[in-house]
Amino acid sequence: MNILIRILGIVSTVTIASPLFAQGVYRYNPDQPSYEFKEGIYINVDMVKKDSPIPSTWIDTDLNVNDRDFFKNITRNDEILFYDDNGVRTVLDAKSIWGYGDDGNIYINVGGAFHKIDLFGRISHFIAIRTTYSPIEILEGHREIWYHQPMELTHKNEEYLFDILENKVWDFDLDGLERVLEKDQQLWNEFMSLKKRKKEKSKYVYLMRYNEKYPLDFPIN
Repeated sequence: MNILIRILGIVSTVTIASPLFAQGVYRYNPDQPSYEFKEGIYINVDMVKKDSPIPSTWIDTDLNVNDRDFFKNITRNDEILFYDDNGVRTVLDAKSIWGYGDDGNIYINVGGAFHKIDLFGRISHFIAIRTTYSPIEILEGHREIWYHQPMELTHKNEEYLFDILENKVWDFDLDGLERVLEKDQQLWNEFMSLKKRKKEKSKYVYLMRYNEKYPLDFPIN
């Protein structure tokens, strides 16, 4: 399935002044992922590109900001209240933010849940746990009377790609990867010449090759 998912927070018009100012750029290469993201709330993708999140010191909350699960817990709230360095009060819908940075990693908000990006690059990769519910039908005795028990949970890991320039997410299947590689004729021709089974085995290789060929520039603060 190749269904495009619009990321929450893409339409946010809130502009936040960065608490720090860039002194240069760091050429981010996924083959050498030494870049550590700042801790804080990213309202929109532009804040991600600049690595300028809202720091925990700006957030007005009763939660312990030193708790290792602070950002996980604060994003479970309905709203996030913060004051910027000018003292301006802003209330955010927690489910509308782009994501957050924590312990050097970055978490993206898709469908109201936050998922760690394990490969960050021009085209990033992350795994989301999808939960489905299904009723359990039980036959009672010999009277052939069926009744429903409470819903049964099924958890499934699903892989996705994220395009930081277009701020879009789609399935990490063959169709999704082909869409990425179409932007590079050489890689696309190589990939399309492979048989389907070989394509499946080579998905990660071609994703890495694309990101190595098109690295990202990030600010050094």
